[in-house]
Amino acid sequence: MPFQLSKLPLYFLETGHHDPLPLWEYLLQSNVFNVLLVVLFLGWVFKKVNLPQTFERQRENILLDLETAEQQHKRALAELETLKTKTANLSQEVDGILKTARESAEAVSAQIIENAKQEANKIVETSRRRVELEQKAAAKSLEARLMNDALQQVRETLTQEMDQKSQDRSVEAFLEELSQAKAVS
Repeated sequence: MPFQLSKLPLYFLETGHHDPLPLWEYLLQSNVFNVLLVVLFLGWVFKKVNLPQTFERQRENILLDLETAEQQHKRALAELETLKTKTANLSQEVDGILKTARESAEAVSAQIIENAKQEANKIVETSRRRVELEQKAAAKSLEARLMNDALQQVRETLTQEMDQKSQDRSVEAFLEELSQAKAVS
């Protein structure tokens, strides 16, 4: 059965093709054949590659990635809250540490001042004792010197007096001897 012109689409009529074409040539020249080939090829590729399963696996992977990302997001938010709390607590801890450090510094300062006062008192007391000892030593030395000087003067005086007395005695003894010698003579 030959192909009839009346059954050709309007496209052929408008383009000036008036010759009847067999159905096979019509299909080859039209885009219907190409579209049909592409559809058949894609169908074969879908069966061969199993695209629905591939798409399903890809979908499942994406869903899994989304769940993982959501869990990570929740963990990150929880960690952010923890860090905010720690930061707030850190500020309080720093204030506490500074307060404790100030108190410790004041206590150490007071202790250092107390120790310095005690050392100063010890030095003053030691110096006072040393001065007293030196005064006593100087007084004893002066006393000993005065005693030596006094003894020396007493010796000299006694020596002089002794000399005078012994001379007087010697003269008296001589005179007595003379008077006895006169009387014996």
